[in-house]
Amino acid sequence: MDADVPELTWKPWSAPVRVQIERTGVSVFNKAVKDRNPVYRSDEAAHAAGFTAIPCPPTYTFVMEHGGAWPDLQPGPDSGGSASGAPDSDENPTIALADVKGIYLHGEQHFEYHRTPLVGDVLEGRRRTSEAYVKHSKRGAMQVTHYETHWRTIHGAPVVTETIVGLFIPEQ
Repeated sequence: MDADVPELTWKPWSAPVRVQIERTGVSVFNKAVKDRNPVYRSDEAAHAAGFTAIPCPPTYTFVMEHGGAWPDLQPGPDSGGSASGAPDSDENPTIALADVKGIYLHGEQHFEYHRTPLVGDVLEGRRRTSEAYVKHSKRGAMQVTHYETHWRTIHGAPVVTETIVGLFIPEQ
């Protein structure tokens, strides 16, 4: 780990959320990032490239929860989640920051791929958040928070591990 990053203290893992990867979402994301590779839009191109289905472009898992977490996919209360599977508001650390004045920045992100996510996959994600720590910059003190999400198949096989770093500079 970076020498400037202290030992992280992690909050508990969130309830699981399931997402179905759909072709339209992958295609729209691919256009948004201006990648014209046909492998992300065509079954024929994906199969010719050796995939069993259309693959997700790099970093797609960062946004897929916004368009594929359908209520009927969500695990029940016996899996550690709510009946809907949606994280309760007190589980989402960014909700509490919505009314705090300051500048929110996306610091960095890392993706570790265990296999390529594909259209048609149903993945289950769990997220955890670090306690914020203070780092000093030219603009003053900023709060740094790490977010880690593990995406797995519904059978538990790892697919992608995401690590995101968020920065918050409070209004002074």
